[in-house]
Amino acid sequence: MYGKNDGRVFVFGAGVSNAVAGAPVMKELFSKMRERYKYEKRRKDLPEGNNRVLWFEEIEEFMKKLENEAKGRFNQIKKNEKNLQIKSNIRENIEYLITLLDIHTEHGSMFKFEQPGVDWDTYPFIPFDNISREEIRKIRSGLETYLYLCLSNLEDENGILEKFFRKQLRPDDRLITFNYDLLIEKTLWKIGQWSPVEGYAGVGQFENEKDEKDLIKAGYRCSTHRILKLHGSINWEWEYGLGQPEINNPIIVLDDREKWGFSFSRLEKILKREPKQPSGREERSISEGYAGSYSPLPWILPSYVKVFSKAPFLVKIWREAQRIFFQAKRLVLLGYSFPEVDSASQVLLASLPDDCSILIVDLDADKIKARIDKLFHFPDVSVKSMRFEEWVKKDCLEI
Repeated sequence: MYGKNDGRVFVFGAGVSNAVAGAPVMKELFSKMRERYKYEKRRKDLPEGNNRVLWFEEIEEFMKKLENEAKGRFNQIKKNEKNLQIKSNIRENIEYLITLLDIHTEHGSMFKFEQPGVDWDTYPFIPFDNISREEIRKIRSGLETYLYLCLSNLEDENGILEKFFRKQLRPDDRLITFNYDLLIEKTLWKIGQWSPVEGYAGVGQFENEKDEKDLIKAGYRCSTHRILKLHGSINWEWEYGLGQPEINNPIIVLDDREKWGFSFSRLEKILKREPKQPSGREERSISEGYAGSYSPLPWILPSYVKVFSKAPFLVKIWREAQRIFFQAKRLVLLGYSFPEVDSASQVLLASLPDDCSILIVDLDADKIKARIDKLFHFPDVSVKSMRFEEWVKKDCLEI
């Protein structure tokens, strides 16, 4: 499918979205969630209340409970040590929190209570008091919604990505991203290098079949470039909502429910319909936007445990990425570190041919190179220790 003479493989990580649109990197994510919570709390257009406020407060309460339970083991030390303060970094390590939730909702051991004539709930084998599996799922769902809210409506306001793609993108380049946001496709759509029609590897069905026909009729028949989104995308949803993933399909949603508009520019002139609006009784009273949840979505949350069974179609996208890596001659890592906790991404590196040259662009490029060198021995690995926007301003040195 891919020849050895193919072009470069670009891999995009959170560092790019952070550089061009202020998207949070992982250690900043919870802080961004709190900012969004404060916005939701200030909203005056929801006369019947806002569940999003409650969801975040439940997340906060859950995290405090985790901290208190964990700190309890140090009570004797605190008695013996004066002025000792114990601080946790769980708010800067959301990956750990989501991993904990995943383990104890899908894969953890359970306590079972048996009593004649009484139906007891099972409880996860987890080191905190009186927390049921359903409560854990609810916290996970709240985090999923707030992750979506932190990544929706990001824009390349200074044209950094646009400059990069206009000057550097070639027809045979491959684009792979670990990001959920729409910055890459919005930019490529703007410069005429991408279309939702055949624009995503592994996902091609539209929520509204007429949208695809309207795009084709307007001349957007086949995307120039296909994007591989290895963790999913905020504009993908399940065809059957809460249906089981094994009988469900991911679909492309062109509506931006947060602003009652479309996700991509010019669609209001291309699609022969109005943006979809919430139709529930409570939602009709909202003056603008949607105030519900975004869960479950067909993506893999940032977790040390990648549960592909929640979105099995992603396996096909990862397999295609492996084939691309296997044939790569030049790999350009932009704002992605191939962290040790993400073992699945390191399998991609293992697919590279020995003679593939690698360029790493990141503030911590030297650390990333050292991490890769521990596992592999690629002969040509160069680094640019700078942020993505600085690299673009310098005409993408050594690309």
